[in-house]
Amino acid sequence: MPRIAISGLNTYYETAGNGYPFVLVHGGHLDSSSWHAQVAFFSTSHRVVTYDIQGHGRSEIPADGYSLGDCVGDLRQLLDHLGIEQAFLAGHSMGGYVALSFALAYPQSVRALILAGTNCGPVVERLRMWGDRRAARLGNGTTASARRFVKAHQANAARPDLTRRLSEIRTPVLIVVGERDTITPRHISELMLREIPDAQMRVIPECGHRCHEDQPDAFNSIVSDFLCRVEACQLP
Repeated sequence: MPRIAISGLNTYYETAGNGYPFVLVHGGHLDSSSWHAQVAFFSTSHRVVTYDIQGHGRSEIPADGYSLGDCVGDLRQLLDHLGIEQAFLAGHSMGGYVALSFALAYPQSVRALILAGTNCGPVVERLRMWGDRRAARLGNGTTASARRFVKAHQANAARPDLTRRLSEIRTPVLIVVGERDTITPRHISELMLREIPDAQMRVIPECGHRCHEDQPDAFNSIVSDFLCRVEACQLP
């Protein structure tokens, strides 16, 4: 399986299919396998790239803590390694925050942005408190899973609020949220819809936070329609 050194860490990634690049960034405490239904669907028409964020899945766990800003830099290095100058970019939850941050830092590298179950601001209080309690129980755990959880929670809890920067986004944006998402409540998606100039939002009924896994067919159809419209509008 392909691995490269990014920020001094052994980083796992996969590519599938051919065509215009489509990069998928997984959520916190998950890994790239969470996108398996999207890889199968979109790799028939795109070059799909998935990877494990540092400290997740098959990527190396950093000895010290890391920030979500570090994860943005990691994504930049991965795309440079793969020779990708511009791509469609999708992120779920914490990965959506990373994707949004990347679009702000490297606007010319993102042709369209998909944010699934994404919060542009601080972690909601209920989720932060749950993470704090679990991290306290795990403490300085020696298992890999304990270290992964603690470091990811700390990075997610310390992220800056991007709300005031949403108006800087000029690329087309699709916001997807599950009707029953309690981790990233719908009002946050509605805020992003108001603040991002070229944004649209779709709500998937009877669906929770992991909408791309809970209802992959609906999610894939929504995203596919969005990307087709983006490509049609940007034809010379």
